[in-house]
Amino acid sequence: MTNTLLSPLAHDYITALFGGLVPHEAAVRVDLTHRLTTSQSQLETWCVQVGTETPIAWTLWLEWPLVNSHLRDCNVLISPDACWPHCLSSQARQTVLDSGVALASFNRLEIAHDSPHAQKSGPIFERWPGQTWGAISAWAWSISRCVDALAHICGANTRMGVLGHSRSGKAALLAGATDTRIALTAAHNSGCAGAASFQSMGPGAETLQALQQTFPHWLGSACADPAVQARIQAIDNLPLLSAIAPRALCILQASDDLWANPMGTAATFEALGAVYKNAGAADQLHHFERTGGHPITPLDWQRVAQCLAKLG
Repeated sequence: MTNTLLSPLAHDYITALFGGLVPHEAAVRVDLTHRLTTSQSQLETWCVQVGTETPIAWTLWLEWPLVNSHLRDCNVLISPDACWPHCLSSQARQTVLDSGVALASFNRLEIAHDSPHAQKSGPIFERWPGQTWGAISAWAWSISRCVDALAHICGANTRMGVLGHSRSGKAALLAGATDTRIALTAAHNSGCAGAASFQSMGPGAETLQALQQTFPHWLGSACADPAVQARIQAIDNLPLLSAIAPRALCILQASDDLWANPMGTAATFEALGAVYKNAGAADQLHHFERTGGHPITPLDWQRVAQCLAKLG
């Protein structure tokens, strides 16, 4: 599912920075493999498969809050960060459920690895070898395919949001900009190639050059070219993030996480304010700031879940 309303500059930005988008050429299949009901929630385990001959498959955990022993009809928050127990802790999960929101989580590394050798690897690169796109585009694709899966499981009218932390925040923003079915997009400390402007660099902020040198597998193949990097910085992230409007957008930032460029994130939020105002959706743009460094906290989860719950 691609947002056909993307501007030419947004297309150029996606191509230059992320190497383009992964195709949605194959159908999604879902199979329920387990269900566990407790006094507070119902946890379902689903197998998601994309394609038939050489399918890409991963596990999707879907946890519903219970009210008086009955499932609650509610919105669903998607997290690709099940690979990080410190990120998606039991406290974080309970915070989401207590907000009256269901939580769908999956391990994005089952789709595209985050190799310590900084090489593109994993099932999606085996399925489509030699592609220009990197892991961020692959992770954004997997978020969108989870939207497909949840539409089968929950119904097409279910409101869905996505929350990504750090590198997953970059993927969440790309998914939100390119899949109009995502009602709320949230990125936490996403920094360079995420919510932070390239044109407003605070002290100690990660540069595009540093990102490409350390994590080249996240980005498009052409991003190693200084001329391409200059074009990315000239376009900046506003054309991409503007594609999310008028749908809800939550930008979460720790003011003392200098590497994630809080100054650049604030600049992006200010620029988006005019975009959302012109779209008649000023109340759908949120900027949450706190101290406490890079790790995502239960407060961050709570803020996003409450925003999603308010969408009705």
